[in-house]
Amino acid sequence: MDNSETAPSLAQLRSRQTDLVAALAVETSSSRLAALSTELEAVLEKIQQSGQQTPRPQEA
Repeated sequence: MDNSETAPSLAQLRSRQTDLVAALAVETSSSRLAALSTELEAVLEKIQQSGQQTPRPQEA
């Protein structure tokens, strides 16, 4: 797998998530809805993976 491109930041992923949700809210084409939904799922997965990689503070 080629990792030469930098991964998007969490802020970029959240911004894209917002854009996709807004687009889904007004889209009427079923094929476009499917494409947007698929992309949103991929973005959400990346956000979740990003959250799992973030070090968590140790409990006292």
